[in-house]
Amino acid sequence: PQQASRSPSDRIWRQAPPSLAQSEMAEKRRRCTFKRCYCCCYCTFFLLILAIGLFAAIVVANFVQPEVTVKKTQFTGFMVSPSQATFDVDLSIFIDNPNDWPIKATIHELKANLYSLDKQAADETGEAHYLGLATLPEPVVVDVQSQTTFVLPTFVTIKSNPESADLLAR
Repeated sequence: PQQASRSPSDRIWRQAPPSLAQSEMAEKRRRCTFKRCYCCCYCTFFLLILAIGLFAAIVVANFVQPEVTVKKTQFTGFMVSPSQATFDVDLSIFIDNPNDWPIKATIHELKANLYSLDKQAADETGEAHYLGLATLPEPVVVDVQSQTTFVLPTFVTIKSNPESADLLAR
């Protein structure tokens, strides 16, 4: 006996329609349960933390230390009297930031202690004498892949007294 070939459409017509119990089971599977919701939230949180960690690792791996140098120190005003010596000093600071986004900065506060060094001493430093404190007058923006130069102005007063005699002699 030969078997009649059956097409896929024959099988579809011969299946019984789903019973009421089967359709209720399918409906229950589609609903969000506590376990599914918890699992979905946990996976989303894990992937978010993984993405943030990956981003931080890439930024840290590509970070290059910016170069900061004092380009020049310039006296802009000088006055000597018997009781004191006063002068203005401008420090030119240069910052080279070779980094890409997101490594940029705004410097809001910068303080630099100024000292007088003796170049004629044997070690070319001699005794360091404190002159004063230089502060940043306004914020400076150091953008990505940029070279920034700014000035720290300082007003120095040296009183004529026994402690500053060596400094006044310089």
